[in-house]
Amino acid sequence: MFARQGFVGYTFAESERRRAAGTLPKRSLVVTFDDGYASVLRAKPILDEVGFPATVFVVKSFMETGEPRWTGIAAWLDSALASEHAPEMRPLDWNALELLVEGGWEVGSHTLSHPLLPFLPDSELARELELSRKWIAERLGRCETIAYPYGRADERVAVAAAKAGYLCACTLTGSHAVDERYRRPRLELRDRDVGLRLAIKISSLSLRLRHSRLAQAAHRVPRRRTWLPDA
Repeated sequence: MFARQGFVGYTFAESERRRAAGTLPKRSLVVTFDDGYASVLRAKPILDEVGFPATVFVVKSFMETGEPRWTGIAAWLDSALASEHAPEMRPLDWNALELLVEGGWEVGSHTLSHPLLPFLPDSELARELELSRKWIAERLGRCETIAYPYGRADERVAVAAAKAGYLCACTLTGSHAVDERYRRPRLELRDRDVGLRLAIKISSLSLRLRHSRLAQAAHRVPRRRTWLPDA
C-alpha cells in the first residue's frame, strides 16, 4: 500500500538527518520493530521487495538471557511459545543484526532492561540510556537512536537521551501531542491492521485525531498499574 502510494522508506536516523537538512520527502515512511524478536527476520524479504529499510530496537538483557522480562506480554508470549511460532520468540543474535545492518537496516537501543524510564532516578536513567548505546556501538559501529520502553518518555527522559548521545528517539502513545527530536511519535500496527482497518488507521483524519485535544485528554487519564514494571 505505502509503496504504491509513492512513499519513500528510511531508517529512523536517516529520516531525522533529512528532516534537519530539509530534504525529507512529504511521503516518507520509517518502519520500526521493538524488542528484537527473531520474528523480525520474516519482515526483511517483504520490506526488501518494496524497497523499505527498517530500524530494530534491541534490549540487552533479552539478547543475553533469551527471556523478555517486561510486563504486558505474558498472555500472548505463552500462546506463541506453545505454538509453531516459538522459534520466532527468541531474540535476534549479533550475526542476524550484522546481516540486517549490511542490508541497509538500522539497529537502535531499547535500553538495557526495558524499564519504564520516567520512573527511574537520574542515575539509573542515565545508565540505561548510555550503556545500551555503548553496547551496540561497540559491536556494530554505531547506535544513533532509541525507542523508549512502553513508548513512554517525559521531558526529563528526552533530555537524558540527548545527553546520552542519541541523534533522536521515539515514543509510542495514542496521543501525538509532542513531536520533537527526542520524542518522535509512532503509529502502532498489529497483525489485524489490514485492508479497510489499515486504511482507516493511517488516514489523514485518524492522524489528525491523534493530535486533537480529545486524544491528549484521554492520554492523560491514569492507567491501571498492571502496565507498570513489576515492583
